[in-house]
Amino acid sequence: MEPSAGVQVYHWVVWLAGVGLFAAVTLAVIVAIVRARRRPAELHSAAERLQREAALQPEADARLRALSQLKERGQINEAEYEKRRAELLKG
Repeated sequence: MEPSAGVQVYHWVVWLAGVGLFAAVTLAVIVAIVRARRRPAELHSAAERLQREAALQPEADARLRALSQLKERGQINEAEYEKRRAELLKG
């Protein structure tokens, strides 16, 4: 029994659809790899970027260290530390 012409066409359509789908997935993977290579190696958070861009004055840095030492020694509590730290960072 010979296959009819309709069955052969069906097989070609299925084969071409499979090849097309495989090509589309392969292309999508390649595009994703290329886009990933274009990104910076490490994306920093906005807080880190702001901290780098607006470095503290040496005197403010010294004051923050002194404040931190007061907290570590137990001379001020956490709430007082946060309050004073906020005031120092405001300027």
